[in-house]
Amino acid sequence: MSATPAWFALDVGAPWRLGSRVLPGRIWTASGCFGYGLDGHDIRHEQFGSPYAGLGCVVTKTITPQARAGNPQPRLCELPHGALNSIGLENVGLSSFLADKLPELAVRGVPFLVSLAGTQPDDFGAMAAALAAVAGELPNWHGVELNLSCPNVAKGGVDFGTDPRTVETCCAAARACLPARVVLAKLTPNVARIVPLAEAARRGGADGVTAINSLIGLEVDLRTGRPVLPRRSGGYTGPGVQPVALAKVDEIVRETGMPVVGVGGIAGADDALRFFALGAAAVQVGTAQLRDPFTAAMIARMLAPAGCRP
Repeated sequence: MSATPAWFALDVGAPWRLGSRVLPGRIWTASGCFGYGLDGHDIRHEQFGSPYAGLGCVVTKTITPQARAGNPQPRLCELPHGALNSIGLENVGLSSFLADKLPELAVRGVPFLVSLAGTQPDDFGAMAAALAAVAGELPNWHGVELNLSCPNVAKGGVDFGTDPRTVETCCAAARACLPARVVLAKLTPNVARIVPLAEAARRGGADGVTAINSLIGLEVDLRTGRPVLPRRSGGYTGPGVQPVALAKVDEIVRETGMPVVGVGGIAGADDALRFFALGAAAVQVGTAQLRDPFTAAMIARMLAPAGCRP
């Protein structure tokens, strides 16, 4: 589309309330696709001083209780309509994140949510408590996104997040330690119906849900006849997943009325508009951000009202 449609009246760069917090905008970056929110501050674009221009929130790379080296290489396979990844939640671990990354985020002033993952419900409570103890006074820390649905780990992951009772328990554990911060549950699309998971997150005290995480996919190397990824399957993301993401967001919005942060195949303003048309409260840019770190900033600029563009 060459212009914002007449029906779209949302100001994506205006502050808005989610739970107990006021966030500075509705265009976010997805976990795992913009590092810890510390990359790219020194690069420039002819239209932007920074890739963070106009962003409402950065969701950090997922943090686990202990550092993780991730899965064996290769971990990424580009496909005609997206990408297949098996990163395996490589990260520095909670202690190093709190000691090293958090102070830098405070200095940078980046609005952020911390993505958390564990292998049992108690992990989410313990991690949330540790995070609150260290980051509780930071004005730019808005809360957490619970990664309940990563398909690339041996424990937890997508199977962990398909059980509504487990989703509820994880959300309740985090909520108990974060009464004044946003709690989002990132849900798997690899289920017949996603609404029971969203409703479970709400019972556990979540302010909303993020939909969707990656689909399970597999690619074959025809030279060898074997799967490309060492763990065989991985997470499929990018443009090809967008119709699935839209269907899941629509299902949640229509049947629960919960705030939904939509993610899946968003690479331009029109993609984001499709999610907003279905009632998404905000959107996240994922795979496209890996290719061009200014993608989210460009979407925020294109959807901002005339005269208010970053």
